[in-house]
Amino acid sequence: MIYNARDIMKKSVFTVSILFLSSVVFAQDGEFHLDKEYKIDKVGLVDITTSDAKVFITGSTRNTAHVKIDRKVTAKGWTFGEENFHVDVDEEHGSLIIDEKQRGPQGGVMGFYHEDYRIELEVPRGVSLKVRGDDGDYYIKNVNGSIVLNLDDADAELVGCEGDNFEFRLDDGDIRMDRGRGRLELTGDDADVEIHNASFSSIRADLDDGDLIIETSLAEKGEYFISSQDGTIVMNITGGGGEVDIRHDDANVSTEGDFKVLEKSERETRVTLSNGSAKVSVRADDARVRLRAN
Repeated sequence: MIYNARDIMKKSVFTVSILFLSSVVFAQDGEFHLDKEYKIDKVGLVDITTSDAKVFITGSTRNTAHVKIDRKVTAKGWTFGEENFHVDVDEEHGSLIIDEKQRGPQGGVMGFYHEDYRIELEVPRGVSLKVRGDDGDYYIKNVNGSIVLNLDDADAELVGCEGDNFEFRLDDGDIRMDRGRGRLELTGDDADVEIHNASFSSIRADLDDGDLIIETSLAEKGEYFISSQDGTIVMNITGGGGEVDIRHDDANVSTEGDFKVLEKSERETRVTLSNGSAKVSVRADDARVRLRAN
């Protein structure tokens, strides 16, 4: 049989259409549920990786870890490629590793897609946390070990956490804390951070466009470094004292309280507070800097 060019063209288009349609499936609802107890040391580590979830982590007097995960997807329409979702939970040397494995439809969804995803962890108070999260909300309560958060476009709220080591790396997320002590290390892009009732002995914070509002006492010989490009820095000093050195470009600097001005120029402002030995260094580009002393 002899085909002309038009017949060959039609056959090619028909073949491509069949291959394309074979990769398209009708979107279906899906569920994942886990409700289980796991062994963990009272001062072990919870290492969790997740995305798009509401995560609640609560410390208590219990001796084990209770993990409850509920995820439900409601979908109507067509998806291009299949979704694959599961969560691995492993007990390792007194710690707990929770690793989400999620691969959505590779070509996307045509139609309606809704995800309800909630993770609840109840753990011993003394455990430490290492969290990697994307596009979720994290509520952490009464966890007294070290807390390390690496979040991308996610928000976190810490309540009643009495550890002495906090390390936060944020992209577009926000963090709220009702207390804090010891060491704080903070890196953020367009992140807002608000911390109250703290007694940090050291702070190292590097923000871009975000705002930092922090209420803390100053420790003897404590070291505090804060850098911001285009945000607002509000530091409310509730106790202790020392010298504050602010290097600025086009920043707006103001003080309120019992500060003594040592130097004030276009590029630098230096003040002291009481007779303490803390060293506070602030680097501000277009940021606004406000110092308050109670």
